[in-house]
Amino acid sequence: MQKIRILARAELALARIRVQRTGFQAVLFALAALFAFFCLVSLNIAGYHALTPRLGPPLAALVIAGANLLLAAIAVIVALKVRPARADEQMAREIRDLASDEIKKDVDEMRDDFRRVSDEIAGIRAGIASIRQTLPGDLRSVVDLAKSVREGLEDLDSD
Repeated sequence: MQKIRILARAELALARIRVQRTGFQAVLFALAALFAFFCLVSLNIAGYHALTPRLGPPLAALVIAGANLLLAAIAVIVALKVRPARADEQMAREIRDLASDEIKKDVDEMRDDFRRVSDEIAGIRAGIASIRQTLPGDLRSVVDLAKSVREGLEDLDSD
């Protein structure tokens, strides 16, 4: 039971780490978007005014739009590359894997125990059957009668 608790705690720790990472990335995306917006507005106005005398209004607007697209792509790439410390996540995964392996071992041991008990019961049945064969006729009929009574009682219990 303790191994199952350890496995559950490891899964919970992994989920918390994932949520923290996702939340941290969301905050960075929002912050990047806010700064990008203010910078973009200022740069767009300044760039447009600087380029208009040389390129004319349509071409100046096109150059500003291209620069905006490049800045947005850079912000997204940086946000996607941000990774929190992997040590906590790695440790939680190792604990989870260890607990999972231990539970699998326990299940395998239980399966082997059940097989062993089943084989022992089969051996006991075989021994009883061989004893019944060697009993004298009158005693054998008493054993058969007891068996019939027991089966009848079991049938009554199941109804």
